[in-house]
Amino acid sequence: MDITQIIVTISGVVLIGLTLWFFFGKRTENKPIGGTELYACPMHPWITSNDPAADCSICGMKLVRNDGTIK
Repeated sequence: MDITQIIVTISGVVLIGLTLWFFFGKRTENKPIGGTELYACPMHPWITSNDPAADCSICGMKLVRNDGTIK
């Protein structure tokens, strides 16, 4: 293996690691602000609203009450 192959292989592993960290490593709790309930899309949990009748802006699904299990 020459130096170019080693650098490309290491760069690929680092890129895969950063991608996995970006999507799965930054877990935060969705806590309601001001005591109101928070509703989130089951398919896109980063889409949230305080309105129980809201729909997801990406897929159009009804938002469901987030009791902390959707991450």
